Amino acid sequence: MDFRPRAPRRSVLAVNVDEALFEKLAPLLNREEFEVDRFPRASAALDLVSRVTVDVLLIGYPLPDVSTQSFLDAIRAIDSPCRQSPLLLLAHEDELEESRRFIGRGVNEVMALEDTPAHLQAAVSRLLAVAPRSSLRTMVRIVVNIGEGAALEMAQTENLSETGMLVRTGEVYPLGSKMSFEFHLGADRMPIRGEGEVVRHTTPGRENVRGMGIRFITLERDGLLRVQRFLREKK
Repeated sequence: MDFRPRAPRRSVLAVNVDEALFEKLAPLLNREEFEVDRFPRASAALDLVSRVTVDVLLIGYPLPDVSTQSFLDAIRAIDSPCRQSPLLLLAHEDELEESRRFIGRGVNEVMALEDTPAHLQAAVSRLLAVAPRSSLRTMVRIVVNIGEGAALEMAQTENLSETGMLVRTGEVYPLGSKMSFEFHLGADRMPIRGEGEVVRHTTPGRENVRGMGIRFITLERDGLLRVQRFLREKK
């Protein structure tokens, strides 16, 4: 039996991506290390991107139910967990020029739906490579506010991004629970301290971690700069 720890699964969100296009990407995405969520309509995906950090977003252009720019504005909002997530816009060849105007306005890259499977897979791989998230296993001290009291727990981080972290824990608190936390980055003696909110629970059977995703609400002092530096150095 193999007891080696598995790498954290990468999350991919596909919106308005039809079956034919998804089949082109399937050789890349149909692997154990990827967790893929698909939504035919953007409005249904907005709830997920408002609560969960996604590694890469694949968006078919044009969207059928909301304007592309309003969807991008929601993803790139200052309090969005997906504010820094790379985004690939997929458009038909005759709409490429029109779709490229969204580059720098929420879109990182644009590709043609008619492009070859190899080119499309390469584009997704590039974006996955720059997704600002890194595995980090360190102990984190969590204080959760419950009613008029508080619960103290020690947990272990699984991965870290600029906007939050996934923690392995024996106690999973309800979505929306607020907490304070403290953890160390590598050999750095000064801890990262801040406040966060539970935005997702891991899925039994699909993820090898029992725990919860915590979105950073605040990081004290230079905490954000130190997290960003740590992520750059881990690439």
